[in-house]
Amino acid sequence: MKKIEKIANIIKEANEKNVLVKDIDVFGYQYTYKTKILGSVNKYWFGEHQVIDYFCPLNSESNNDNRPGTKKTSTQYITVHDTASVAPSAGSLAHAKYVYNGGGGTSWHYSSGSDGIYHQIPDDEVAYHAGDALVVPFSLENTMVKGNDPHPNVTIKDGYYYINREKTVIAAPKVTYKLGSDGLLHYASDGFIQSKKAPNDAKENEECNDPNTTRINDLGVRVDLATNGYYYMGPTYYSSGYQYISNRGGNLNSIGIETMVHEGSDLYLTWQKTAKLVAHLLVQNNLLPDRVKQHHFFSGKDCPMTLRHANLWDKFIELVNTEYDVLVLSKDIKIEFECQSPYVDKTGRVIKLPEKEEKIKYNVIIKDKEEEIKLELESIIKG
Repeated sequence: MKKIEKIANIIKEANEKNVLVKDIDVFGYQYTYKTKILGSVNKYWFGEHQVIDYFCPLNSESNNDNRPGTKKTSTQYITVHDTASVAPSAGSLAHAKYVYNGGGGTSWHYSSGSDGIYHQIPDDEVAYHAGDALVVPFSLENTMVKGNDPHPNVTIKDGYYYINREKTVIAAPKVTYKLGSDGLLHYASDGFIQSKKAPNDAKENEECNDPNTTRINDLGVRVDLATNGYYYMGPTYYSSGYQYISNRGGNLNSIGIETMVHEGSDLYLTWQKTAKLVAHLLVQNNLLPDRVKQHHFFSGKDCPMTLRHANLWDKFIELVNTEYDVLVLSKDIKIEFECQSPYVDKTGRVIKLPEKEEKIKYNVIIKDKEEEIKLELESIIKG
């Protein structure tokens, strides 16, 4: 099958028979507000991917402490956050400026919102966004368990990880109290001291919890099935701040994206633009869509909170998958969108609701140098 035909099939499958319309809560540290999400006629966003460079200065060139210039050993993940800032002024440019001016010691690679996408830290540099510290290099360790299930069940028993009920050689994170450089006791996971202070009655080297399955973050831990039939696990740790067993590699080995949730923004457009950005980053870094992770995966934090609580993370991943599938095939191919409906903009976005249910007809024209395919598709918008 030709590339142009494959793209046509992807976009046809991505047609939304019923456009998403959903009332959700948007969470911020200032307050929570309610808004109505208006989706699109297609999971593919027909808008143009644009990124604005707004790189913050290196620490050596400024008084900042959020861009050391440390080169990553590898890029393993794309990490998606939301800013948890709902103030109307808290758009992507405002957050790009915040990182540029030091970010309070934090940083991330991209600020993505309906008002634009800003690139602040080079993709090959470490940024401070995932909460899993900077102390453990990423590696995959052989569990010495074999199998053929690419998505096995991981549990903890007697201090060890089990894969599909078979014991691995990898111990679950051991948590003790350690004396920090400040002279105070802190939580430590496998000997690495965390920033959270221990309780007043804690004793040095005292084990402070019994790792068990219920403490694993709700996205699980990374387990890869290798071609030799063995399962390999990535490094994990206990996040004392959120009390979850989480994954390493967020700060040292991922590209961090903060998505905007400020009041007055178009959240669904933000997620569409972010999905297209993620697809480009996956292709550029030779990653598959299963490497797109929530901040929660690396620390247990409830982030991206609005997507998680609206139960729209799976929808976001559908957008990513569609963008990715088209992108890997679309070199030298042009995709055009046509729709005459007053309820839909030139990118396929629903911009207002009809008074009653409306059937939307639209065309997608896919062209290469030799051929053109025209798709005639329909979506329903409920009034």
